[in-house]
Amino acid sequence: MASDSRQHIVEILKRRNQASVTELSQALGLTAVTIRHHLDSLMADEIVSQPVPRRRPGPGRPEMVYGLTPRADGLTPRNFGELCSCLLQAAGESADGQQALLEQAGRAMASRSTRPGGHSSLASVVEFLEDRGYFPSVEEGEDGPAIVLANCPYLEVARAMPQVCQFDVALLQAMLGGTVVVQSAIARWEPNCRFTLQPERAI
Repeated sequence: MASDSRQHIVEILKRRNQASVTELSQALGLTAVTIRHHLDSLMADEIVSQPVPRRRPGPGRPEMVYGLTPRADGLTPRNFGELCSCLLQAAGESADGQQALLEQAGRAMASRSTRPGGHSSLASVVEFLEDRGYFPSVEEGEDGPAIVLANCPYLEVARAMPQVCQFDVALLQAMLGGTVVVQSAIARWEPNCRFTLQPERAI
């Protein structure tokens, strides 16, 4: 959604639940024609629902009001990073306790993709990571293959608590069945996350 005005329309509708063209025009200081143009675009993207009548107080014809569809949920603010950070802190003050929790979480995530007692191929691991927003790739090096992640889906948490990277290590080890070594990490302000697999266990 390219327009700041459209984002503001979404925020107003989220706060008010419903609003008319007149109300949106007054709130944003834009003409009714401009508001209708933005609403048409938002409806085409299935972010804003078709207008419905709302009766005015007193006599007169009902006015048409607009609301949001469930698709708009992804356009409003989220604060997963702070939530995850608070959960980790609450889980245990000791670094060992947090690491154990992260390793358990990583193995649990891996179990959604691998068969019990089985392991995944590099190709299926890359597909699994792609679906979760890691932007992964595989590079061949002197020591064997490396998984490179161009994006950290929980960057804010990882920057505040770098031990979160242990989740990815446990995830990859559970999926591949080998030993994974962190060579670089976006959480350490490096350009990507790079994980190497020990040659004797690499797939």
